[in-house]
Amino acid sequence: MPAVASSKVKRASKAGQARRPSRKTPARSRTLNDALAEAAWAEADAALAEALADLDEVEGAETAAARRTALAMLAQSLARAGRKRGLTRIGEVGGKAAYSAAAHELAVPAKRAPKRVVISARGVARGGAVLAKPRVKPATRGKKPGRKKKP
Repeated sequence: MPAVASSKVKRASKAGQARRPSRKTPARSRTLNDALAEAAWAEADAALAEALADLDEVEGAETAAARRTALAMLAQSLARAGRKRGLTRIGEVGGKAAYSAAAHELAVPAKRAPKRVVISARGVARGGAVLAKPRVKPATRGKKPGRKKKP
């Protein structure tokens, strides 16, 4: 009776095996991920809508003080909308850097590439992808303190 002996082979205990996820688990997690993503985009859309409303207030401001206040609110609303969408700013306005065509966008055309530039508008990135390069202008050479022109 060799056939009977082979059917009595011991199976591995369930305690030692890793539990397999059920077939329904990926569908549930996919649905949850979709719902979370949709909620995040809805929040970002609401923040963008608020920024657009603030833009109307800037355009309709009658005094300089009201315009400054409305611009501050607009800047805050745009920053919030950007954060909700996962955007980050690159560089600091007024900061100086070595020019790189891959990393910067020249705001003014130049006959040749400058060595140093000043950031006039920050860039925007999401994760590792640059969506808008920082806009730069060629840095002007300033007089160094203590140096005099030769006659």
